[in-house]
Amino acid sequence: MNIFEKRAVSEDGLEKRFIAKVLQEEAKEITAEQDKIFSRFNNSDWKNNRSFEVKGTTLEEKHLPKHRFVDMKTLETRAGKIKKRNYPVHNKIMYGHANNIVRGISFGFTEQVKAEMKKQDGQVL
Repeated sequence: MNIFEKRAVSEDGLEKRFIAKVLQEEAKEITAEQDKIFSRFNNSDWKNNRSFEVKGTTLEEKHLPKHRFVDMKTLETRAGKIKKRNYPVHNKIMYGHANNIVRGISFGFTEQVKAEMKKQDGQVL
């Protein structure tokens, strides 16, 4: 076993892989939830111009600026506030899943999970 393989199965390496796995799962769930709402939209621009990427232990989302503003219930104009139809595609979904990510990372990395990950690597405790 070379040094890279040892690092991959070390405690720190296992933890990083677990975090990346949790982030990837949540990114898939966020995408699926947003797709349900975007299916009501006529323009494919809403669905196609967004992506999630897991880099190490961070989840990076790329989206158009208009995705953030679809959530807003009112618009501020010179004439005052205007009520509009809102679609909860960003903030509600993101912050809802942020709680799941924190909970999964905080309480999900148990001894049983570590043992399963080591077995997948071909090492038995």
